[in-house]
Formats: sequence, structure tokens, C-alpha cells
Amino acid sequence: MTLIILLIVIVVFTALLTQYFGSFEILKIKDLHDTKSKLLTLIPVYGHFYTKKLPFKNREYEQRHYDHIYSGELVSKRIGISFLIVTLITLVLIPISVIFNLSFKNNAMRALLVTFVIILLFLLNQGLTVDFAKKRGYEGTKYGLIGLIPIASFFIINKICVAKKSNLKGRKLIDVFRPKNIIQRILIQGEIALMAIIVIVPVIYIFGMAFSDVQSGVPNTIWPDSPNMNAFKRLFNETKFTTWYKNTLIIAIINMVIGTLIITGASYVFARFKFKGKKAGLLSILVLQAFPSFMGLLAMYILFWKFGLLGKPTALTILYIGGSIPGNIWLIKGFLDQIPKDLDESAMIDGASKVKIFAKIILPLAVPILTFVAVSMFMAPWMDYMLPGYLLNHAPAGSPADYDIQQQWTLAVGIFNFINDTNSLDYSAFAAAALIVGMPIAVLYMAFQKYLIEGIMAGATKG
Repeated sequence: MTLIILLIVIVVFTALLTQYFGSFEILKIKDLHDTKSKLLTLIPVYGHFYTKKLPFKNREYEQRHYDHIYSGELVSKRIGISFLIVTLITLVLIPISVIFNLSFKNNAMRALLVTFVIILLFLLNQGLTVDFAKKRGYEGTKYGLIGLIPIASFFIINKICVAKKSNLKGRKLIDVFRPKNIIQRILIQGEIALMAIIVIVPVIYIFGMAFSDVQSGVPNTIWPDSPNMNAFKRLFNETKFTTWYKNTLIIAIINMVIGTLIITGASYVFARFKFKGKKAGLLSILVLQAFPSFMGLLAMYILFWKFGLLGKPTALTILYIGGSIPGNIWLIKGFLDQIPKDLDESAMIDGASKVKIFAKIILPLAVPILTFVAVSMFMAPWMDYMLPGYLLNHAPAGSPADYDIQQQWTLAVGIFNFINDTNSLDYSAFAAAALIVGMPIAVLYMAFQKYLIEGIMAGATKG
């Protein structure tokens, strides 16, 4: 029944919108642009006949000049466009209505909705303030910061920003609050506010969980009533978190240093030297990259078992480095191909060897892409659960009977145990560990953001 009502509503609004588009075309032909006529065209049926009865401003025009508006082709286009617009609006309004409905029943949803509205109003205030300053001829960070002051920002701009041009002296505060400008700002700032909610709320929830001291269940509130550090104390005193952190850090450093050296050397050979099998080698590497790593889990397990590497964390670097070679070789090679070979030839004329050219010329110019690869290699062990969970849950060969298998885990395996093992459930400790692991990674990405962006952009332009 609800679906039928929805379809009827869509059909009715499609018909109304189709009528409005047709009547609006007639108004344009009759050269009538007054607000009254435009509003009356919105009245069902009557608006259509009212528009047709209106006189032409230009006496040379007659009814035959707008008969083409009712041709089958144009009517079909208007119906199609109207149906598309109504459908899109419906698809947007349905989730919004569901959210509003849930907000009256669920405290968490109500809190999210209130947060969204507050952020939207805050951003709207800031955007409109900047628009007001811009209309007066002022731009810059200063006026954006003033916009952070709720409401009062408009009056501050009105007082300190005197119009710079003579044609702007009449600009008033009310000029900024035109419906069209406000609707545009709401749509833009609403999207930003929604993205902020999607990104910020989970982060706040993780912080709240870390300070809530909840072990066997998930908190129902975003922030606890009485925050405490008990989860952090349990994490360091009752678990092997520091051992897991040390294992992961050692793997990450080995993976970054050795992996980057091997990949850089191989990429330089493929980019600068000519030899038989070069094209076939590159294509083979590309094909290998197409296969996901989990396809070889059984083979990896057997090889680790035969060579006595099961339960040894540092042995994972073999798989991490080997798995990262194909894609990163193509990435670095694409970057090195953009470095002119004239530099190599000039250096060779001056007597420089291939090694010296590589060390003194190529490496300094390749810093962005090498930074990207190094950071990517460093990050891989911190976020991987599958390989360590599969290969480190076995005691090493020759270990004593009372050997504690947890001391060889990585962070991903150890932290996941807090929410996977019924005997070790500790959601607050899981959140606390996630914060400790995530914050240094976030700082690392921010510190190398410039090089990471340059590396991604440059390495992807040519291959």
C-alpha cells in the first residue's frame, strides 16, 4: 500500500512539474517575467489555461508561435526530465524522513541529527559571512576566521568592511540572505557537514569507548559519563601489547628499508637499461600483481612449515616485500621514466659511473615517489591481519610445551583477539589500542603528505 501511494505521489508531481515547464516556456515566448505569472503556473490545470490566456507583449507573435511546445517530442522530454527530478528528490527525501523518524525513537540518532544541524548552521554562518565580506570587496583568511563567530560575525563585517568600490556602497546585510544564495549554501555546507559527521563521529566514538571501561559490551553512548584510564592500564599491565607493538615495528622497519632498496634498484634497471626479456619481465610482473595474495596462503603455509619459519614474526617480511614488488616497480619506473635521460648522459660525459648517477642524480629527484613507497611499505604490517593470523598462530619448531604463543603475535592479531575471543573480550582495550596505533600513523601521513601526493600523482602519469 505504501509503495502504491509513493508511485501515485511521483506521478502527480511529475505531471505538475511537466505542466510548469510547459507554461514557463509559454511565458518566455510571451516575454512575461513577473513573479505573479510564474507562481500562478504552479496551480494544477488552472495555471496552464491562465498562461495561455495571457496577452503577448509583442503583437507580432500569435498562438501558432508556441504550438510547437506541445509536440510529442518536446512533451516526452519534459515528462522524462520531470520524472527524473521527482525520482531524485524522492530518493533524497526518503532517507531524510527515515532519519527524522528514528531520531524521535533513538537517542543516538537524535544526537547525530542535532550534531549535524549544529555543524550545518555553523558552516552556513561562516560561508554567508565570507560571502558578505566578498560582496564588500574583502577577501582573505581573516574574514573566514571572523565567520567562525556565530551571528555576530555579520555585524562585525558590516562595521569593519567598508565597500571599496562606489558600486558596492549600497550593499546591505540582507543582500546575502537571498533565498537562492541560502539554498546553494545549505546544499554545499550540508554535504560538508554530512562528511564531517561520517568522519568525526566514529573517531569520537572510539575515543569514548577507550575511556569508558567497557569489557563485555559495546557502549550505547558516544561519550562516557565518567571517563577513566582503566582500559589503557589493562592494555599495558595485563596484555602483551608492548611485545606486539615491538614485533610489528621491527617487521615494518625491515619491510620499509629492505623492500624500498630492492624495489628502487629493480625499477632503476627497468627504467634506464635495455636488455633481452625486459618487456616480458615487466608484463610478467604486471600479471603477478593481478592475483590476490590470499590465493597463495596454502603454498605460503607449506613453505613456512618446511623451512621452519612458522611462528617467527620477522619471516613475514619475505611475504610483504615479495608481494609489494610488482606494483611498486611499475610505480617507481613510471616516475623514473619522466626524469630526462639527458641528465644521465651529461653525467657520463663528466666521468660519472652508473652507480654515482643513480646515487647523486636519480635518487634526489625521485624523493617523492620513494617516500610514498617507503611509507606504504611501513604501513602494510600495521594493518594486515590475514597473513600474521594464519602464520603466527603456531608455536615455532622446537619451542617448549609451556611456550606462550601470544608473544609472537603482531598488533593486528593481538588487538583483534580483544573482540574475537570470548575469554578475552575487552572493547575498551580494543579502542585504546586502536588509538595508540592509529595516532602515530596519522601523524606520519600528515608529516609526509606533500611527498605522498606528489608521489601518487607523478608515478601514475606514465608507465
